[in-house]
Amino acid sequence: MRRLILSTVIASATLTGALAQQNDQRLNKAITDKGYFQKAWKSAPSFRDLLKRRKAAVNQFRAIPTAALHPITIRAFATAEQRAGTRHVIIREHQYLNDSGYNNGGFDLGIGTPDHVIAAIAGDIIDSYVTQAAIKGVAIDSLAINIKQTGHSLQNWGLDYTIFIDSPASDQQLEELRVLAEKNSPLYQFSIRAHKVNTTVELHKSAEDLVIPPTYQPGLREFIEWETRKGEANKQLRESGQRPDKAKFGGYAYDYPYSRKNEFTPAQSESYLNPDGPSAFINPSSGVTVLQVRHHRVLQDHPQIFGGNDLGPTAVESHIGLLGSCFTHVAEGTAARNKIPLDTLNVALTAQFDPRSGRKGYEQTPLYPTDIQMRVVISSPRSEAEIRQLVADTERGCPIYNLVTNAQEIKGGIKRVIAKNK
Repeated sequence: MRRLILSTVIASATLTGALAQQNDQRLNKAITDKGYFQKAWKSAPSFRDLLKRRKAAVNQFRAIPTAALHPITIRAFATAEQRAGTRHVIIREHQYLNDSGYNNGGFDLGIGTPDHVIAAIAGDIIDSYVTQAAIKGVAIDSLAINIKQTGHSLQNWGLDYTIFIDSPASDQQLEELRVLAEKNSPLYQFSIRAHKVNTTVELHKSAEDLVIPPTYQPGLREFIEWETRKGEANKQLRESGQRPDKAKFGGYAYDYPYSRKNEFTPAQSESYLNPDGPSAFINPSSGVTVLQVRHHRVLQDHPQIFGGNDLGPTAVESHIGLLGSCFTHVAEGTAARNKIPLDTLNVALTAQFDPRSGRKGYEQTPLYPTDIQMRVVISSPRSEAEIRQLVADTERGCPIYNLVTNAQEIKGGIKRVIAKNK
């Protein structure tokens, strides 16, 4: 009996080992065989599959009784991350980092806020194209968007986008689609209007002299001091006709290239996306919107109630979070220039969004966020008057704050393409 059991165990182990070896061989083939990947890619859902799913999601949302829908409070939180000075944005369970490139004194750990907000607007526009195409029955096989800033002031951004589309639809149908997409894009409609941001300031007094324990991790005050010293040293060198020394005071900000370009592109739109500037495309398998700036990518998505998978914040949530992120960044620089020590710098934002917009009885309800409230919490040894002046100076110099509080002009056009690997 023991021999029988032992033989059975050995046979089972041998079979298990053989199956494992076969699986390893299949895995190796999957990794090394280009044709395997092409076959897998071709079996993935197409853009037309996405349009069918989006139409079903729209119909499902429309079936929800208006009485069951209520205004939503959007919440976002941004904080300056201590010694690195990066901006950490949290929106529900989603989070991302914003950072400057090397030539702006950052570490290139994330997208800079101006590029990120432009990409977020582009992502919302292209997502609106998908929704309107699904509703109107306009066939699409590939879709991507590039966007650029044409304005040259804090108040006037001037955005210009190009949609790259592979579609059998007529030129008239595509033009009608463009008009509908812009009309129903929350961030497009939000950006072409001026909005008020209500700001409150909360100051927590910290000690004038900072005592650093032996195990203390350098914090935000050291970052602000370093930025001050770097700015003064580099200013003196520039005024004397010299280039900043990259070995001193962060001279890398002038001597290093901005960042590496994007090296990974989607199969259907690789020739259309701008490798340097803000772009966006839709993943037809998941329906998620992918924002791309150089080698950085960030996801935007819808909650399940709006037909998404909640793989990232919505475009509207991203925009509100980016307002806090940019405000935090500019506040750091403003504090450094004015030699104001900061120990903590946090920005909490809320805005109202009403999903009933456009329904009967709510035809005049905006489809974009309203009632923007920004709460700035600062820990510093300086007086309340100095901190309030710091906040006021930051509002004047913050690009995203000015984008929100000033109406912008957005122009868009469509370019027909033939998708590769279709």
